[in-house]
Amino acid sequence: MTHAYQMEVGNDIPQRIMHGFTQLLLDGDLDEWMELYATEAVFEFPYSPPGFPKKLEGKAAIANHVHDLMKMIEIQQFSEPVILADHAKQQFVAEFTCEGRSLITGKPYNQSYISVVSHQDGKITHYEDYWNPMVVLESDLGGNENDQR
Repeated sequence: MTHAYQMEVGNDIPQRIMHGFTQLLLDGDLDEWMELYATEAVFEFPYSPPGFPKKLEGKAAIANHVHDLMKMIEIQQFSEPVILADHAKQQFVAEFTCEGRSLITGKPYNQSYISVVSHQDGKITHYEDYWNPMVVLESDLGGNENDQR
C-alpha cells in the first residue's frame, strides 16, 4: 500500500464525521447526529460568553443542548470543512463556517468555527468548538446563567 493511499484511507473517518456533523444538522436529524458521538463524549466551548455552557459531558447533555440550540438558530448552510488530521492520535482540526439566522430575532447568525475533534472507533470522544462569541451576542441568542460551567 502506498503512503498516498494510506493517507487517503486515513482521512475517511474525519471526512465522514464532519460530513455527518454538518449535513445532519442541516437536515434537522438530531437523533442521527447524536450517533456521531461516543456515550461519554465531551463537548467544550472555550470561547463561550457568560450565560452559555463551557462544557457538556455525555451524550445526554450534548443532545439537550443541541435540541435547545436548534430552537434558537436556523442554519441554512455550512462551508466545506478544511480538515487537518493526525491519524496516530485519532484527532483532527476542522475549519468551516455556517450561514443562518436567529429564530428569536431574525438577525444573521454567520459563524466561523475551528474545531478540534478526537475520535475512537469512528465516534467523537471530545469536541472543542472554537467559535466567535461576538456572533452569538450580536444575534441576541441570549443565554442562561445556569448553563455556565
